Amino acid sequence: MKWAQIPKDIKEQIWEAVDIAFVVGQGGKNSVLASAAKKWKDFKSTLTRHYILPYTNDRERLSQPPETYKFIEKAQWDAFVASRLSKDFESVHSQHAQIREKLEYNHRLSRKGYAGLEDQLEETMPGVEIDRSTLWKRARQDKHGNIPDPKVAEKDELQKQVSEGKVSVSGSNDVLTMALGPEHPGRVRGVGAEISPRQYFNFVV
Repeated sequence: MKWAQIPKDIKEQIWEAVDIAFVVGQGGKNSVLASAAKKWKDFKSTLTRHYILPYTNDRERLSQPPETYKFIEKAQWDAFVASRLSKDFESVHSQHAQIREKLEYNHRLSRKGYAGLEDQLEETMPGVEIDRSTLWKRARQDKHGNIPDPKVAEKDELQKQVSEGKVSVSGSNDVLTMALGPEHPGRVRGVGAEISPRQYFNFVV
């Protein structure tokens, strides 16, 4: 089931549970539900990649929900497995794999994402402002610290010119936008999928 198909009362229960447990700022409901939608998608992806696709030839193993997720009802699990083994899903999965291979600016982040990377950099770089261009660059480093992306050099040169006062940045027209071009609608590079352009750029202005 896609997030758009989740009943509204379930989404409302999710929001109320978060609102009771945490201090959420005004207008935070959309961000909370966007985060929930992302986690729902990630959960389905985890089930598919780790508990279904590796065992397509082991129907006995697929007959029951994974031990780790025993809360999943068998009827729900059976329906989910059937959807992941369908020809339609196989076609979509193949198309997405091809798209990922062609991503121009693919990152190497762990499951903690940009938020986890930012926490890590704040610990190792105290007193240094961690902006989204820094996060974007660090997310593309390999384990040896190398970054095979030619756009990184352009970003670094722009960053240097900003620090020298030769180039001015404002709002969404920052170093990363200058190096990579305008943002795609509804997304902000270097901060994670849960943050919308309006949320991010209204905050940093």
